[in-house]
Amino acid sequence: MREKVDWSTLFHQSETPLFDWGSRYRLLRLYNLYRCLLGMSLLGLSLTPVAEWLFSYAPQREVGWYLNLYLTINFVLWLVLTFRNQPGTTYTFFVITLDIMMLSVLLHMVGFEDNGLSNLYFVPIVIGNILLKGRLGILLSAIATLFLLSIDIHHALLGRVSQHVDAGLSGLLFFATALFVQSVRTRLQSSALAERLSRTRAFNLERLSTSIIQRMRTGILVLQEPDTIVMMNESAQHLLATDDAKGHLDALSPALMASYQQWLANPHLRPNSFSSSPGAPEILPNFSRQSFEQTHYVLVFLDDKAALSQEAQRLKLASLGQLTASIAHEIRNPLGAISHSAQLLAESDTMSDMDQRLLTIIHRHCKCVNGIINNILQLSRKQDIHPESVSLNAWLREFIDTEHFQNIEQPDIQLEVPESQITVNVDLSQLQQVLHNLCQNGLRYSLQHAGKPSLILRAGVSASEHPWLEVEDFGPGIPDELAESVFEPFYTTDKKGTGLGLYICRELCEINQASLGLLPYRKERGSVFHISFAHPNKLIS
Repeated sequence: MREKVDWSTLFHQSETPLFDWGSRYRLLRLYNLYRCLLGMSLLGLSLTPVAEWLFSYAPQREVGWYLNLYLTINFVLWLVLTFRNQPGTTYTFFVITLDIMMLSVLLHMVGFEDNGLSNLYFVPIVIGNILLKGRLGILLSAIATLFLLSIDIHHALLGRVSQHVDAGLSGLLFFATALFVQSVRTRLQSSALAERLSRTRAFNLERLSTSIIQRMRTGILVLQEPDTIVMMNESAQHLLATDDAKGHLDALSPALMASYQQWLANPHLRPNSFSSSPGAPEILPNFSRQSFEQTHYVLVFLDDKAALSQEAQRLKLASLGQLTASIAHEIRNPLGAISHSAQLLAESDTMSDMDQRLLTIIHRHCKCVNGIINNILQLSRKQDIHPESVSLNAWLREFIDTEHFQNIEQPDIQLEVPESQITVNVDLSQLQQVLHNLCQNGLRYSLQHAGKPSLILRAGVSASEHPWLEVEDFGPGIPDELAESVFEPFYTTDKKGTGLGLYICRELCEINQASLGLLPYRKERGSVFHISFAHPNKLIS
């Protein structure tokens, strides 16, 4: 059986097209304009004395009628193309084949000997092989050759001069032109495909790079000198508490602009850290100049100082763990012997009052030294953290209801939180330890100064979307000159204290990428300790 031919595949262009729809549309419009100009030129020539020589095989009236028809059809096709924004393969093949047919009728009127009008066939053949690939382009050459040979045979039958050789050579030129254009088209198509793939790959790499930059924990700004912001990732927006990723640096952050100018004055000097707003975490900037095609850029890297200190904190705690092992062995054993000996002496019946008072001093200081050892050991064991994302509002209410404080009866703790939920990402056991220590101190100083164990817990979210927590007591307050000293190890004004409580609290906060500080001193209130947490969307490791 003969295999059935599927003619629909002839018009199916499966390969990647050389031209997109816009380019194909523009080329067809240009080709249509050419046909209209050709028709008007021939119509103009038909009205001149040249028409008797040019159109020698047809009456001038018929030539004028046909040229008007040719021009009208081209204008109609122009209108059709105007309302058809995506010309397909079938439409393109139909228009070019129709043009070849109408040129053949025109050439039949003219005759192709000695006037060169048969060269008009090359234009539709070239355009057709540019827009159509493979068999369709070659088919146009075959159609033009068949029409040309049929005109020559018809002239021979009518007894006119026939030029079979010229017609055959013209047909060979048609096929050679089609094959040449197809070869050039294939090379251009390969180049266009490679360029398209290269652009796609570059676009995908750009999207990947942008995605990586946006997901980086380090804030990144790209400045075009002197201070125009080109790009800013999400981390930089969070750190600088802004949603505006364009503009000028001095309007975005005057503090960062000051660090930038400091770096410009001396690139070898490390810029100072700054805060985007009061109570916000400190930001450590770094700058790097880059140049691309005579355009100078500055890369700005913004790091959360708390995150940078976290690794140093871990190293410090690792060393502290080794130290505590030595402390436990070298100090606790003789301390236990001293305490045990003091207890044996206390059981003696011959102890005088003076000796009893000395034994009391020994017991108190043994207890103090043992407390110091326990605090250091406790701090060294908190190297691994397990952060959780929780509602600070609900957690604070539970803390107030369940927490018990040493030597404090019926504490009065007021809670001031907004109705909206505040989410923090922190190790809850360490947060409980920090808050317990701050509340224990605050209740004790409020009791001593105001006669009542009371304090206020406040919570909220800063402009940079960083949650914060404040502990305000009713004690005498801490002067500004001592605001940093109270966080130093072994610093204390209480004879019964070890001087490690606030130090441990700050260390635990830094482990969780939070910052603990003391708000400026005011006479009308006591001390206000401020904890600024990391952004809730930031991963804490």
